[in-house]
Amino acid sequence: MASELRNKAAKVKDAGVTKIVNTKDKMVSQPSKNINWHAEIKAKPPPPPKPEYRPPPPPSRTSSTASNQAKPPAPSVPIRRTGSSASSSLATSRSVASEASLVSPSAPPRPPPRSTHSAASHSLSPSPPLPTSIPVPSGPPPPIRRETRPDLLASSSKIQHSAADVDRIDWANLSPADKRAFFSWLDEFFSRHLGIPVGPHERAQTKDASRGQAPPPRISAASRPTVPSHPPTSDGSITSYPPHPEHGSSAEDLARYFLPTTFWDSPWYTEENVLPPPLRGNQHLTWTGSWWSDGRTKTLSVATLFADLSMCWYTVSFPQNYTPNTSHDPNDPRTIQRHAAYLPRPSSWDRERLVAAHQTYGETIASFAESFEGTGRHCARGECWDLADEAIKSFEQYDWVPKPVPSISRTHGHLIYEGRAADKGRTQVGRWRGGDDRVRRGDIVEWRKARVSKGPYAWSTLGDPEHTAVVVADMVPRTAVADGLSVPPRELGTLEVVEQSVRSPPKRERYDLSQLEEGEVWVYRPSRHGGGDPWLSWLVFSLRRT
Repeated sequence: MASELRNKAAKVKDAGVTKIVNTKDKMVSQPSKNINWHAEIKAKPPPPPKPEYRPPPPPSRTSSTASNQAKPPAPSVPIRRTGSSASSSLATSRSVASEASLVSPSAPPRPPPRSTHSAASHSLSPSPPLPTSIPVPSGPPPPIRRETRPDLLASSSKIQHSAADVDRIDWANLSPADKRAFFSWLDEFFSRHLGIPVGPHERAQTKDASRGQAPPPRISAASRPTVPSHPPTSDGSITSYPPHPEHGSSAEDLARYFLPTTFWDSPWYTEENVLPPPLRGNQHLTWTGSWWSDGRTKTLSVATLFADLSMCWYTVSFPQNYTPNTSHDPNDPRTIQRHAAYLPRPSSWDRERLVAAHQTYGETIASFAESFEGTGRHCARGECWDLADEAIKSFEQYDWVPKPVPSISRTHGHLIYEGRAADKGRTQVGRWRGGDDRVRRGDIVEWRKARVSKGPYAWSTLGDPEHTAVVVADMVPRTAVADGLSVPPRELGTLEVVEQSVRSPPKRERYDLSQLEEGEVWVYRPSRHGGGDPWLSWLVFSLRRT
C-alpha cells in the first residue's frame, strides 16, 4: 500500500516536471532573423562549383600568347606620320611589344583590336545589371592575363618592372621594331575611326639605297610661310644702309683686293689719286694717306674708315721711277709689293659703354642743335646733315675730351636702331642694337624716303632721299628691348628732334614712329671708335684734320 502511494507520487511528480518543461519550451521565442516570413519563396540554389584553374602554356619566343587562336601575319612596315600622338590606351600594349622586340628580332605580332574608348580614361559609366542566374560554363575557362592574378601581385617583380617601364618610355631611343608596331597601331586606329584605309603610300615605301632609310613624307604646300614683301638681305641687314659688303665688312672687301692672287689691270698707285679702283666714287668712307721715298723705292700708305666703322690700311711699294706712262706689270711681286690689314665692324656695345658715350657727348650735341632753334639762321650751309656734323666737330675745341667718330656719310657713331616701313605702315620691321634701353638726348636720327602721318589729311616727308635730325629728348620704347631683338618702329614711341633744311631754319618737331608709313630710319649714338684704342684714336684724329 505504501509502495503504491510512493509510485503514484513519483508519477505525479514526473508528470508535473514534464509539463513545466514543455510549457517553458513552448513559451520561449526565437529571433526574428531566423523566422521565414516568406515561406512561399523558395531559397536560391547554391552557386556552381568553380572550375579547376589551368594556367595557359608558357609564351613562345616567336609569337604572342594573348589568345589561343592563330595570329595573322605581321603587317607591312608603315612610314612614320607627322602630327600623330599616342593615346593612353596604347601604353600597356607598348610594353608588351617592347618585351617581344627584346626577345626576338622578328617582326612584332599584329595588336588585338581596341575599342574607341581608352582603358586609362577617367570617365564614369553605369554598371551593367547583374544576371538573375549564374550560367554554368560549358567549355574550358577563357584565357586569363597573368598580371591580373591576385596571388601574383606581391611576388611578380617582372610585372612591376613592366609597369615602371610604361611610365618611363624612352621615346628618343625606340627600336625600329617598336616604331613599326606603334605606327601600325595608329594606322589601324584611324582606319577604324575614319572608315577609310590608312597606311603607308607606295611612293613613301621606297628606300634610299645610300642611307637605307625611308625618305621624309611630302610637306603640304599650305604650311609654307608667307614670304615678306621686303626680305632681309643675305648678310642679315634689314635696311639699305650701310652698303652691303661681299664679305664681313667693307674693310675686308678692300683688304682682299690687295691679296697676291688678285689681278690688277692698271698701275693705279702711280697716279695722283691714291685710292684703288674699288674705292673711287665711293661716298661712304673717309680716308687719309701719305707717301715716302728712300731714293729708289716709293711707298704709298693710306688708311680708310668706312660707313660701317670697319677700318683698313694698305701700302704699295714700287720703283720710284715708275710713272703712269711707264710700261710694267702691276702683278709682278718682284717689283710691286702690296700689303693690307683691316679691322672688322665693331661689335655692339653693352649698356655701360653706351650710357658713358651719352654722358660724354650727348648733352653737348643736343645743346648745340638747340642753340640754333628760334634764331632764324641756319647752321653752316643749311643742309640737314650739317647740324649733326657740326655738332660732332664742336668737340675739337675741347682738348680734354676724346674725339668722337666723325660723321661718315649717314653714319654718326654706334648704331642703336634700324627699321623700315612699307604698304602704308602695314609692314614694319626693325632691330635694336646694343645694350641700352632707350634713345637718348644727343642721339642722331637718319631718314631715307620716309613718310610719317600727321593726321587724316597731313603727313611729313623726311628725306629726298635722306634727312638728318638731332634728338633732344629721351624716348623709352613701348616694349622691352635688347641687343639684336626684332622691334618694329611702331613699338618705339615718339621722337622729339631739332632739324633744319635749306628752306627752313632749325626748329623742333615730333614724329610718332607708329605712324611711319614708308621709308627707313636709323638712330646713332655719337661715340669713340674701338673703346679708346691709341692707334684708332690717332687715326680718327688724323682723319679729322684732313
